This record gives sequence, C-alpha cells and structure tokens, in this order.
Amino acid sequence: MKKKSARREEQHRPPPPEPYPWLLYSYDAGNKTQLFCSILNTKETYSRRIPELRNRALWATYHGWCLYSGSERRHILWNPVTLEKITLPRVPEYDIDYCIWTCAPSEPGCLVVLFTNCTCILYCEIGDEIWTSYPYYDELKRSLQEGGQWALAEMEEEYPLLIQPVWCGGNLYAIVLSDYDHWESVPLVKIDIQWRDSFKIESLNVCLPSTTPVIGAAKRIYLMESCGDLFTVEIQAKHESGIALQVIAIEIHRLSFSKKEWLKVETAKDRAFFLPMGVSDQAISSPAINPDIANRVYFTLFDEKNLYSYNIEEGTVSVFSSFPNLPRVLPCSPVWVMPDLRFTNTLEEVKDKSNTGKENDLKVDAEDIDDTSELHLSDLPFDMVKVIAERLILVDYLHFRATCKIFHSAAPSIQWRIALQMRVENPSLLSPWLVFFEKQSVCTLIDPIHGDKYHINLPQELKGGCIVCGSKVGWLLVAVGEKSTFFFNPFTQVILPLAELSGDKPRNFSCIGFSSSPISSECVVIEFDKHMSLEESGGDEFVLESSRPGEDHWDMNFFDDDDFFFNDNSPVFYRGAFYCLGREGNLGLLKLNEEEEYTWKVLTQPKPPCLSGYHQNFLVECDGELLSVFVGCLGKWIQVFKLNESKMTWIGVESLGNYMLYLSCSSSLAVMAKNSGMENKIYFPIFCGESMVFFSLETKKFHSFESKDVAIDFYSSKEKLRCGWIEPRWC
Repeated sequence: MKKKSARREEQHRPPPPEPYPWLLYSYDAGNKTQLFCSILNTKETYSRRIPELRNRALWATYHGWCLYSGSERRHILWNPVTLEKITLPRVPEYDIDYCIWTCAPSEPGCLVVLFTNCTCILYCEIGDEIWTSYPYYDELKRSLQEGGQWALAEMEEEYPLLIQPVWCGGNLYAIVLSDYDHWESVPLVKIDIQWRDSFKIESLNVCLPSTTPVIGAAKRIYLMESCGDLFTVEIQAKHESGIALQVIAIEIHRLSFSKKEWLKVETAKDRAFFLPMGVSDQAISSPAINPDIANRVYFTLFDEKNLYSYNIEEGTVSVFSSFPNLPRVLPCSPVWVMPDLRFTNTLEEVKDKSNTGKENDLKVDAEDIDDTSELHLSDLPFDMVKVIAERLILVDYLHFRATCKIFHSAAPSIQWRIALQMRVENPSLLSPWLVFFEKQSVCTLIDPIHGDKYHINLPQELKGGCIVCGSKVGWLLVAVGEKSTFFFNPFTQVILPLAELSGDKPRNFSCIGFSSSPISSECVVIEFDKHMSLEESGGDEFVLESSRPGEDHWDMNFFDDDDFFFNDNSPVFYRGAFYCLGREGNLGLLKLNEEEEYTWKVLTQPKPPCLSGYHQNFLVECDGELLSVFVGCLGKWIQVFKLNESKMTWIGVESLGNYMLYLSCSSSLAVMAKNSGMENKIYFPIFCGESMVFFSLETKKFHSFESKDVAIDFYSSKEKLRCGWIEPRWC
C-alpha cells in the first residue's frame, strides 16, 4: 500500500526540477496526461497525471510559475516545484493572446497582465477580485506619433496590437505588430502601468532588427529577456498550410539601450534560447553551464516529436533528440516550462558557473579577422621559405603571400590560369567548395574532401550582412541588406554591382537566380516575389524583377499566380529558359523572347514524380539534362529523376555514373568527379563531426569522409544554413 501511495503521489507532481526548461507535452482527453522531457537526459521521459492541470492548457511561464487556462474563464497560477496554486479572477469576454506577470506571484506587488486581440489589456494584482481593463489604441497612437513611428504600425484593415510582452530590468516591453506575415520595421515600446488608472506607452524609437529573407522562407521574430538583456531571435522557415517544415535561417540580436540599436550575436556561450512553434506561445532563455547545452537555440518542427538545436557560433542545425514514449498523435504543440530554481539546490550552481567569464561569453559584431599571423615561419632562411611556397596548393599559396612582406617576396605573383595547369597538387580544388558568410565580414570556403577551411576578408561593400543567393562559374550572386545585390568572385575579389531595387517595400524574394557568367553580355538576373503587395496590379499575381550587370534599373513584370509555390531551391537556366521546381514537384518555365519580353508558364507535363512524403527538392542540370532530386524527412530516402523531354516525363535514375551532385538551397551543381571514389554521390552542406556528409547512390545510404563505409543518419549530423556551392575560378 505504501509503495502504491508513493507511486500515486509521484504521478501527481512534476519530476525534480533541472537548471534548464522542460519540454512539456499534454495529451489524452482533457490533457489529463503530461509528458516531461529533459534536454539533459534525452533518453528518458517522465509521464505524469497532475490533477491541477486536467482540462487546462498552459499559456505562459514566468518567474518559475505557470499560468493555466480553466473552465468558465477561471485561470490559475501554478508553481511546478512547490505545487502552490493561485486562482485568478474570472476573465471578461476577451480573446487572450499573451500574458505576463512582473514577479513571482508569491511576492508582494505581483501584477498579472493579459493582452487581448482587440487593442485592450487586462491587469490585476494578486488578491484582486476583478480585472482592470484599458483600451490602449489612442495611447499607442499618441506615443508612436510622437516618436515618428505611427506610419510603420498603421494599416488600413488591421489595428496594431501589442504582442510578445517581456519583463526586463524592472520594465515591461512589447512589440507593435499589425500583420504576422510582415516583420519589417516593427516598433518596440515600453509600457508603464503605475496604478489602476495610470497607463502609459513610451516609444523607444527602435524597430526590431530584420534580415534579408531567404528564398521561400516565412519569417517570425521572438522577443525575450535573457540575463537582464533584451534579445530577438529571428527564425526563417519553410511553411506549408501554416506549419513550419524546415528551418532555413536563424539570427540573434541583443539590444544596446545606450546606442538604441540591435547588435548581432555571434556567440552566446553562457546561455541558451528555447523557441515555441505556436503563434502566441512564449520564447524563453536560461543561463547555461553545460557546454553541450549552451550557445544554442532549441525548437521543434511540424512533427513535434524531434527536438532540434541551432549552434549559434557554427550556424548549423542538427536533431538534438528524438524523445521516447511520445504518443503517435499529439493534439497540441509542446511548450517550454522553466521551474523556479530558488527552491532547489541548482540555483547557486547555475549562478556561479554562468557568471564566470560572463563578459567574454557573449560576443557581438565580431571585427574582421586579423591578417597578421603570429607564426614564426618568417624566422626561417629565405631559401627555405621559397621551398615551402613552391609546395603549397593554390589557396594556401594566396594566403601565404598575404601573411607578411617576407612571404610576399618569397612567393611571387603568378597567373592563375597557368597555375591551374601546373600548380594543382590536389585535384579536389577543381571540385565545388562550400561557401558561406560569417561574422558579417568573412567569406569562408570549405574543401569537402579534407574539410579544410579558407577564410577571406570581404570587401567593404559586402560587410554588414549578406547571403548567398546563387552561384555559377566561380561567381556568387549576393544579396546585401534590403536593396543591394552584387556579383562577387571570392577567389579574385572582383565585385560587380547590380542596380538598387526600387520601391519602399523590403526585399522578400521567393526565387532568385542568374543565367550565365556576369562578365557575359548574355547575363540576366531574375527575382520572383510572391510576397510583394499586389495593389499596383490589382489581381491575383506575382512579381518578376529582372536586371543585367551595368543596367541602372530593374524591370518589373506581373504574372498570374497559377497556384505555383516556389520552394527553397535555385532556378536552373537550361536551353535559354529558367526552370523552377515548385514545392509540389511541378515545373515552372520562364522564357525571354527576342523582344526581351518574359513569358511564364506552369507546365502540366511532366507530372510530379513524388506526390508526398518528401522534405526537400532540388533541380540541377547534369551533362546537358535536367535532374530533380527529392529528399525524404530527415534523409530517410533520396530519389533522383531525369527529365525525358521527348515524352515530358520524369524517369528514375539509379546511378549518376562519373558525375556527382552538390545540392543546397541557394545553388546546386553537377560536375564530373575529379577524384576516384567521389563519383555517383550527392553532397550536402551537412557535417558529421568535422567531415562532410554525402549520399551514395550505390549503397543508398549517407556516409561521411571520416566514416567511409559506415552509414550515418541525420541524428548524428548538423546542417549548415545560408550557404551554397561554388566552383573555384581564378580567371
């Protein structure tokens, strides 16, 4: 009897608290079962049936307490450590989007604030019998008008709402948003609730940071407090029917109150961030003492059964855990629950370890890399330095010359066209490399065979945040900010600017690419935008913008929507036209006739070769033919098809022969293998440890250069975001 009683009591309370949030799943009729998942021990989950939580849904967690909704609009505050419960007054007939409280409800003066979906807030102190309501539209308008920001928030059909409230440094902050689909120029305000009849909104003259969107991605920005600072975490993901399927980019910024500007966070080794997937759910952060937990952003996706992590410093996404014992069908998304560590023995440990070296653990706006190496090779005899230079591969030779004056004189300038024939000791140099931008001022190249990294300082025009949008014959198409676009050859450092985009709308392209080398007179750049306001056209259409190097403008064309959904892949210029592979596996065709007029058509043939079940798809030209590649969820399968143009059908491909494919969202390439053993493989921007991952069409499995014949899975790998492939060209 005692054992049964102890087991029953254990089932009625949460598991012991940890220094990091629980990921909480609620299911069964009336949410009577709760499953607590730990990120410290991902192999174990804790099933509970807590009576206080039955027929309730979690709204928010602050200061170690949780607010749960209840029947008849009676809600409770509940402490998962002490099991204290406080019943709040009955909520009036409002739809509540967000809620927050200013301190632990057990402390005096705690103010609970509810944010509705109709420009009204409700608030009460613990012990009050009724809620005080305050319509804030006029006060918000006054504040933003004084700050010159009302035009950013005002919309014709929607009222601006205060959302995502955050308590930081003794102040209440919120952001002003009119449309969840548009996160550009979103104001940040401070809210002052002094007493029941005193309510003031102060404009901070600061907008949320916004980055250049990635192809095919929908954007969302989370505001949160972390260790006394305000942060934003921007997540860009591919959506379908409002469901996040794949994260494409994540960026983090910290607000400098003194400068009134957001600083990009390059690393955060003393904390971790936890994101929800629900629209009105809460994002939280906590100090992190475990290096395997810190410096990461954690989130779930559409399946909600896998936990993913984004490494802030590396810019990679991996499957952090697949929790056991989850039910097959989940009625709602999981939520994060952070316990109050003041009632445990873990608080002092967290404080001591997280505060050690705290000033050095959070780095923002990294400076350019230092070109002056402290190596002592310059102390060697000059003849020996020359011998070393003569045995270097191309990129190492280039870096060697730039190190110091002695090395520069020992390694004379050479013609790269001749060098490609005479100096290449490693043939892999002629195979594509992975390229991406990091720390806002550095271009990084990775040799996929050896994993060697090469860092190149970016020219001034490209500093401040740029992304890879396309690649061809050694040139990158690069988007910088909201309006600027450049061609850039990282090997020769040549930059070719394109015309600035016109209009006041921020850039939000769905598909972008170019036809040929930018030094060719035939080069044309296209940019599809399905998100642009269609007020000018007055119909259900999308926009195509096009330009050429040397032109001072972008031409604009409107086409019928045709229910074509662009995916996060690059178009292919094939036989004089641009082919686009849609999210549903169909093909779109863009032609430019002799009068330089564009025509757009969604092809009824070929039919999509895969109807469902795939996670990504790519289009690439290989040996004069079009190939489509479909990747199953978490890489469980890969299928390759070749377009039979005479019958306009897709034919399954079992072997690539001597060719290899390099696939990414921004650029996909097909080249003939230069090294034995590289053929008949598909390379992805995915790493297992420091080794790059590829899919072998021979074994039908994923491998890495380190694992060789041993197959790997996506649970032991990490994917690099915002990157592409480039073929080295020095001429």
